[in-house]
Order: sequence, then structure tokens, then C-alpha cells
Amino acid sequence: MASAGQQRGSASFRPTEHGFGFRNWSLRDQYFEGPPDPEPETVRERIRSEWSDKARSVLGLDPAQLPTTLVDALARQVRAAVIQRAGTNGHCYGMILSTQRYFERPETMPVDRPTASDIEVPTAPLDAPEAPVYDDIVTSQAEQYFRFRSWLGRQIAVYTADADTAQLLNHVRAVIEETGKASLFLFNDSQSGHQVLAYDYRTDGETVQIPVYDPNWSALAYQQRTPTLQFTRDGDTASMRPYRQYTNIVFNRYDQIEQATGRSDVGPLDHVQADQTTAREELFPTMVVTADTDAVNLTAVGPGGTELDRMTSEHMVRSRGRYPRLRRRHGATPGTYRLGVYGTDETEYELSVAVADPEGEIVDATQTASIGIDERHEYDLEVTAAGDGTLSRVRQSGSRPSVWTAAGAVGGAAIGALGYRTVSRRRDGNEGG
Repeated sequence: MASAGQQRGSASFRPTEHGFGFRNWSLRDQYFEGPPDPEPETVRERIRSEWSDKARSVLGLDPAQLPTTLVDALARQVRAAVIQRAGTNGHCYGMILSTQRYFERPETMPVDRPTASDIEVPTAPLDAPEAPVYDDIVTSQAEQYFRFRSWLGRQIAVYTADADTAQLLNHVRAVIEETGKASLFLFNDSQSGHQVLAYDYRTDGETVQIPVYDPNWSALAYQQRTPTLQFTRDGDTASMRPYRQYTNIVFNRYDQIEQATGRSDVGPLDHVQADQTTAREELFPTMVVTADTDAVNLTAVGPGGTELDRMTSEHMVRSRGRYPRLRRRHGATPGTYRLGVYGTDETEYELSVAVADPEGEIVDATQTASIGIDERHEYDLEVTAAGDGTLSRVRQSGSRPSVWTAAGAVGGAAIGALGYRTVSRRRDGNEGG
């Protein structure tokens, strides 16, 4: 079996030595008290400013010129990811980036340990109030969501069925040959995601095997296991075999790909069979539905019967943040969306709906209501290709349904008259990321 990593010899990444001495932690291992909680305006400003150059080159969009409703919808998604996924339990991405950095530049390791495998807990050293390793991991975990190409790579992979896995594998091999490792994002059709670090690329005929450091196991565990991703090549195509619950892959370290290939324009569209126009149609309009309390559960089902959801991680905590409950869809199509609010405690909730594309606001509706335990409220959000729409309570105990329209907005609801423009061409794709 041919190996891309054999030639590196002692310089190779070895999980038993360079992986962390602790595993990815969960709710029962509460190592911290204050996870990241960026202000909404800070997130919006970072999207407008930091995404600017890459968004223009990849999608032909200038975030500084996007409608406020669209920026706000994107910001709610990013902030929820930072607070509920990066800011709580489950730090696979931060662990991968940190252990990579310590391997590449040992002088950056902030504690007095020979290798990462000698770091026994994220809060080392235990005899000091500081926790620099934990800080590195949490910061890296949160920052991933603010990198435009990384964010877009996940969205495109989830929403576009025509992934170019063969080209992705070519890039993985090039980076491993150049640097000895490549960080990979895994996901499945249930919107569950996970990060691993590849450290070799082995081929045997049409079979590709990629050993990985999976942070869900500590360095010691790798004395007895070698987690491996497996792919089958067939000419110009390739398919991934399931790894645990994951069936798809994203390689969004485009800076590493550019370094290994000598190109300066590598981006998310290189790994899917879609051009700039198609990618924009897959992403927009963006629909975001939120509830502002964890005392309710929220569901949203699209015209085709597909439930809107969001990308999750193994130990995420959905109860944190201004909008603990969030559903979304990129490439939203016209039709009727059934929204369900289910009370798990007596509370007042705010249900917000925003739909927008780069040309303008389509829907921006916010309503409040009181709900009891086990009570169920249902709403229909209906929008047409012509840009008309209504938001109506279709099930409410003890009262007649209330209807909100563009002509007679109640309680701040407003359906934009700009319409869906080219949305009729877009498929009914599900949420991700």
C-alpha cells in the first residue's frame, strides 16, 4: 500500500505523541465557566468587514452592501454556533487546530510539557489559576465560524448534492505530502458534524485509507486503535464509506491547499460541481426562524415536507444565547412553511422569522405569545414567487386564528414585497451548518 506520509519519517504526526492527553469533553466534564458570548452587533460587524474580500472573490458579493435583514439572519446563525457549539461542550475543531499548532511550532505550547500527549486536562497546569491550553482551544473553536471560506465550505457541501470528492481527495493528499497533516470536517444527512486530523494518505488500487486523529479519544487510546476514513475511487469520482455516523467530508483549510498546490484562488467551489451563480442560488434566500426561550421547542417544516434544522455537534448545548431555538434553510423556495412552538414550561416567547437574499428583505416578522406546559402553537408562513405572504396562527387554544399580512401588519410583522425574484429556480434544500 502506497503511503503519502512514509517519507516524512520522524517528522510525522503521531496521535500517541502529538494528540492531547485528554479526550474531547462533554457535559459531565464542566471544565469552564465563561464560554464565548459575542455581542450581536460585534458578529454583524465582523461579517460585514472580515468576510468582504473572500465573499467578493468566491461569490461576487460584498457583505458591506448586503441588506440588514440578511446580515442579521447570518449573524444569528454564526452567533448561535459560537455560543452553543463553540462556547459549550464539544471542542473538536479547537482541539484539532491547537494540536496542529503545537505540533508545527512546539514553542507555541503554553505549558511546560514535552508534547501535547503530556497535557492531561484542558485546564493544565492544575496548580495555577490560568488555563492557557483551554483558552487556545476555545478561541480556535469559536474563530472557525468567523472565517468566510470555512463557513461557506460547510454550507455548500451540505446544500449541494454534486460534491467533487475526487478533487477534494487530491487536495487532501497534496496537503499531507506537503505538511504531514490535514484537518477534515465530517458530517451526515442528519446535520451532525465533527472535526478530525488526517496524518497519512494510503492507496491500494481504488481504495483510499486516511488515518485520522479523532479528538474524541485521548492520545493513550491510540496505542490500541487507528481510526481511519475510507474512500473508493472510480475514475474521476470517489465515494466515502461511513465513519461512525458520518458519511460526508469537507476540507476547508484552503490556505493549506493553496500552499501545497501553488494556487492562489482555491475555494469552496473547487470541491463541488457548481459555479458561482449556482452556489448563490443554493444559499439564498436564507431563512432563519428563532424562538427566544429554551422553555419551548421549535419545529419548522418546508413545502416539500422536509424539516428545517441546523448543523449540530455531539455535545452542543442548544439552551444558550439570545435565541436558544433556531431553525434555518438556505435556498428557501416559495410555499407554505409550518412552524410549531411547543411549551415545556409556562412562558412568554418571541417567534421571529427572517427571509432575505442579496437583493433585499423578503420576510421580517416577530410575534410574541404566552404558552403553557405541553401546549402547542402552530403558524403558517406562506410566501409566493410574486413576493406576497402571510404569517398566521393556525392552531391556538381557545381563540380564533390571527393573521398577519404585508398590508395589515400586527405586532411588527411585515412581509417584504420584493418577492423571491429568481427563487422559483431554486431547489427545496434543507438547512445545514
